[in-house]
Order: sequence, then C-alpha cells, then structure tokens
Amino acid sequence: MNRLIAFRDCQVEPAINTPFFAELLSGDPTTTAWRLAKTDDGQVSSGFWSATPAKWRMDYKVWEFCQILEGTCVITPDGGLPQEFGPGDTFVCEPGLCGTWEVTSLLKKAFVVRRV
Repeated sequence: MNRLIAFRDCQVEPAINTPFFAELLSGDPTTTAWRLAKTDDGQVSSGFWSATPAKWRMDYKVWEFCQILEGTCVITPDGGLPQEFGPGDTFVCEPGLCGTWEVTSLLKKAFVVRRV
C-alpha cells in the first residue's frame, strides 16, 4: 500500500456536495469536493473543495486545516472580527467555531479534516 499520496497525481471525479451548512444566509452555493485520501477508519480525510459565492452560518464539529488556492472568503467568528483569506493563506478551524463563512469569489481550497 502506498503511504505517500501526491495530490497532483490523483485522478478523482469531483462530487457535488449537498450543502451542509448550519444555515444559508445568502446566495445559492454549489460546493464540490475531490476527496483524495482518507484513513482506514475514516477519521481523517483530505482533498480539495470549492464553492460558489454565498454566505452561511457555520458550527464546526470537526478539526480542519485549510489552504486557500483560488478565490476569497471572509470568516467571522461569533463575537470576533471578520478575517479575509485568499490564495496562499492557511488556517485551522477547530471544533466549536461558530459564526459566518462568506465566499466572496469562486473559492478553491485544499483541506485536511479530522473528525473528533
């Protein structure tokens, strides 16, 4: 079994996601995921994700590392200040993070999610 997965070498059909947001606030988003790797127990997965412009409430139940590849988004934690992210930016969303996530231009990110 290969234990090194180079995303550039993966050929995976994208999956159109059913929106999984706590509450849609604006827009009519289309989200797409390319799941490239996951652990045998399914607790950790990684790949690419894209979304069209929209704004929704978020309520994180997982730990997620994100790197923005294209586009922009604004994340506003409840009680916190808005933070804009664009190409090259990296961040982690931890379980319990609540607030809003707004995609302001077609977004694509690389992700690693760990279920807790």
